[in-house]
Amino acid sequence: MPIKTINAFAIIVFMLVSLVSGNLSLASEQVTISKTSGPETVAILELYTSEGCSNCPQAERFLKQLGKKYVPGKNFIPLAFHVDYWDYKGWEDPFSAPQHGERQREIANRNNLRSLYTPQFVLYGTDFPAYNNIPKALTIINDTKPVTTINVNVGLNKQKLNTRINVKANNDRSRFFSDVFIAITENRLSSRVTEGENEGLRLEHEYVVRKFLGPFPLNGKNQLDINRNIDVENNWKLKNLNLVVFAQDKIDGVTHQAVNVPLRSLGK
Repeated sequence: MPIKTINAFAIIVFMLVSLVSGNLSLASEQVTISKTSGPETVAILELYTSEGCSNCPQAERFLKQLGKKYVPGKNFIPLAFHVDYWDYKGWEDPFSAPQHGERQREIANRNNLRSLYTPQFVLYGTDFPAYNNIPKALTIINDTKPVTTINVNVGLNKQKLNTRINVKANNDRSRFFSDVFIAITENRLSSRVTEGENEGLRLEHEYVVRKFLGPFPLNGKNQLDINRNIDVENNWKLKNLNLVVFAQDKIDGVTHQAVNVPLRSLGK
């Protein structure tokens, strides 16, 4: 083979190897999102709901409208917990979990409630039946100086969320009484209900809790460092997911601070 032909062939092979190596390098680079909590306290607003409850769709519509009026993650972070104790009445809520009812029961005990009910709004750890007053309450909460600082870093690798979370106490109260929780929420969900109190209705849902982890206590250095891999289930849509991290007072349930990280950019 002529020398010029060999050189040309070598150059082509080198370019192809370089191109493939470059693509592999780009593919191996993980997109990550970082977020740090701000100078104002972000409120956690919980809604306990069920597709089997005829009064719940109205409360969920209110929550959706609240999310349009305020900025989720800036003023408040909504968490819609679908409970399973309505499932026996003919319709099994596909988003329900026993864990959600257990958390609601803890809240009921803390608020001296005799029983569980839906729909129930819980704001800043407190039972909040007069939910039309939530906007006013948010203003007061947001003006409260946070007692913890939260840093979140999250990436995606092979259908797993790689999370690195640091929570640091800013005073003695948060040092000794902070518990940290992690939630994955999903928006734009819906169901066609064929049994139960909402039979025949198509229900739309926002801020649905898909996974809930915790509590994680702070360590002796007044902080918490978590490296956690969270599976992204096949029936979740990444573009509609949020990672929520919040610190809560283990005595009265008050939110010490919270962070909401939309995950849609990880899917690009």
